[in-house]
Amino acid sequence: MKILVTNDDGYQSKGIVALTDALVADGHEVWVCAPSLERSASSHAMTLRQEIVITEFGPQRYHCSGTPVDCILYATRANLFKELPDLVISGINHGFNISTDILYSGTVGAAREAALTGMHAMAVSCSRDERGNYSFDRAASFVIDHLDAFYELTSPSCILNINIPANGNGKWLSGVPAYLDYHDAIDSQALKDSPGALSLMMKNTVYPSQRCDTEQSDFEVVNSGYTSVTALAVLPPVNEQVQLHLDRLSREEGHV
Repeated sequence: MKILVTNDDGYQSKGIVALTDALVADGHEVWVCAPSLERSASSHAMTLRQEIVITEFGPQRYHCSGTPVDCILYATRANLFKELPDLVISGINHGFNISTDILYSGTVGAAREAALTGMHAMAVSCSRDERGNYSFDRAASFVIDHLDAFYELTSPSCILNINIPANGNGKWLSGVPAYLDYHDAIDSQALKDSPGALSLMMKNTVYPSQRCDTEQSDFEVVNSGYTSVTALAVLPPVNEQVQLHLDRLSREEGHV
């Protein structure tokens, strides 16, 4: 299989190196186009009015000065690899991308852009163990073991979001997104040389918590020791109840 690998942690990150090495060892033709620097929490941001620089650092290996989405957008529009890959894998991300993380994640954003371009795609993330080490080899092995089965479930309208806990039980479950509270704190300091200006930095103080009663959420799945696999629609789903109300209002006002 021809597989394009990208991420949001940068082309030299340990996660993407572990994934690339595992895919090559499994016999796949692997291409890389990943950000030159870390671009975490980029979501679906793309560069429209600035120059993008794509640099070759090895055969079929490139890094891109833009966002994770730029890596897919520009690589495909510029025919960097002469043809489209069979599959795009974004990751392995340093840390989970679960529930509301999905909205912020550059890892998921790159996979979504691949699907919008008409390709099969999945995003892969993992957590740290008790010693602070990420479970990249464990995550890469999970991808290899399930690659064919999961590939069949992806399409231009659906990507898979996979999260592997470092100390998991070796099993996986399907999970669904839920609402999380992050309990972030903001460190604020006045800038002495700029009256009226504040220097702000966000700090993650405690582990997130789920603030809804969603059953078998991806958050609950990984916290129970299972790998979570979620099928994400590429286009945001419609709120059917509100949409029906809008349809009724438009008919009442004579627009239909």
